[in-house]
Amino acid sequence: MSMCELDEYRTISELRKKSVISRDGLKIGRIIDVVFDSNYRLHSFVIGGSKWEELREFLGFIEDVDPVIPVDSVIEVTDDSININIPKEKLKHKLEEDVIPENAFTYNELKRMKIFDKNDQKFGKLINLVFLPCGEPAFIIGGTRMEEFAESLKFEDNIDLLLPIEYIDNIDHKGIKMKTRISELQLTKDNKPMDKETQRVYLNSLKRKGDAKTQLLLRPKPEEFHDFARFH
Repeated sequence: MSMCELDEYRTISELRKKSVISRDGLKIGRIIDVVFDSNYRLHSFVIGGSKWEELREFLGFIEDVDPVIPVDSVIEVTDDSININIPKEKLKHKLEEDVIPENAFTYNELKRMKIFDKNDQKFGKLINLVFLPCGEPAFIIGGTRMEEFAESLKFEDNIDLLLPIEYIDNIDHKGIKMKTRISELQLTKDNKPMDKETQRVYLNSLKRKGDAKTQLLLRPKPEEFHDFARFH
C-alpha cells in the first residue's frame, strides 16, 4: 500500500520508528520531518541518518544533506519498513534546488506554531500528525488549552482534537488559523470524546477524501502510554 492507499491510518509517531528502504534494498534512514506544499498537501518526507550522524550535522562537522523522498515514491508501508521506488543513489537531498517547494511548511515548523480559531482565540498546539487511509493528513491538537477546553465541557479526562487539513484557513509566521470559531466545531460523537477503539474504527473508515470531520479524542491513560504512538 502506498501513502495514498493505506489499509489503515498511520501517525507520524509510528512512521518515525520504521526504516526507509530504497528500491535496491538499502536502508536510507528514518523519517525526521514531513514537508507540506503551500496548499497544505503532503509533499515529501525528510530522512535522517543515525543519531550520531544527525548530531554531527547539527554541530556543523558535516554538511546537512538529508535525503528527501516524494510522498508518491512510497510503494509500501509494512510493520517494520517504508519501501520506496527510488534507488538510494538517485535520491535528492534537501539542499538541492527545487527539492523543497517554495513557501513549503514542515511538520517540525508547524509544531512550534500557535493555533488560533477564526476569532484569533488561541486553541492548543500541534502534537501529532495522522495519515488517513484516503491519503489526506489531519492534525492532532493538544496542550494546555485543550485541557482547559475539556474542563469547560465538563469532561473529566484529558482530550485532544482531530483537525482535518480542510479546516485550516491560513498558515504564516503568526501561526495556524482555523476557518471556524471553536464554538462552531462539531466536536463529539454522541456527545462523548472517542475512546481508543472508537478512534481506530473512525479513522480507518476515512477512505474518501473530504470525509474527515473534527472530533474529540480521549487521550490514553498513563497505563496505556506504551501504545501512545499508535493513536497519538
